[in-house]
Amino acid sequence: MNIKAYLEVVNYLMVGNLRDTLKWVYIYDYIRMDMGFNYLDDCFASQVLNTMINGLEVIYEVEKYLQELIGGANVYVVGAGPTCFEELKSLDVEPEVLIAADGAMRCCLDAGYKPHVVVTDLDGLSIKDLRHDDVVYVVHAHGDNIDKLLNYVGFIKGRLLGTTQCVQTGRLRIYGGFTDGDRAAYLAHFFGARSIRLVGFDLRSGLVGKYSKPWMGVNSYATPTKLKKFKWAERLLNMLRLYSKLY
Repeated sequence: MNIKAYLEVVNYLMVGNLRDTLKWVYIYDYIRMDMGFNYLDDCFASQVLNTMINGLEVIYEVEKYLQELIGGANVYVVGAGPTCFEELKSLDVEPEVLIAADGAMRCCLDAGYKPHVVVTDLDGLSIKDLRHDDVVYVVHAHGDNIDKLLNYVGFIKGRLLGTTQCVQTGRLRIYGGFTDGDRAAYLAHFFGARSIRLVGFDLRSGLVGKYSKPWMGVNSYATPTKLKKFKWAERLLNMLRLYSKLY
């Protein structure tokens, strides 16, 4: 099945309900095949993360907190694109709720904003970034971030939720999305945001913003794999636009 035909099937399946976790498992299977990722690697990473986070009663409390924080709010989702800092500095309103995608957390802080939530696979954060006890960290498990999970999760001081791109099980959740940026937007939708405004999302220039990795000092050109991730992020965000107020 080509991508166009696949997305037509997905749109049919997801009509009216982008929160259906089993349908997301189907989507992840196709993305995994397209990207060349291994299902067993993803599931092993998920098992690792599942053993590292607290019990279900804590997870429910964090989800309740996010529902109260995001439900009915106008949410700004910040990506680590090349223009994220300039876009944040030019905002004409104070965001009700700010969700940062991975390294965009540092962009928010540099621009004078502290995000309420950080959605991350830990690839773009340093240990220093994990020590904010008033931030919710939504940490994603996938096949090639096991070392980050083992070395970084223990340093998280704020509330913690774990997410997976395999079947939702144990303490892990599926809120939708694939890359950090579109997962952040889907998180806002899942918990009932009134509107979702994207800041610092540049999916077509072929550039990776300097905030994407702790060691980057300048914007750089994306690898072929990163470009494919950008394409999937754009497709999934376009799907989200059909069912939410995403700008």
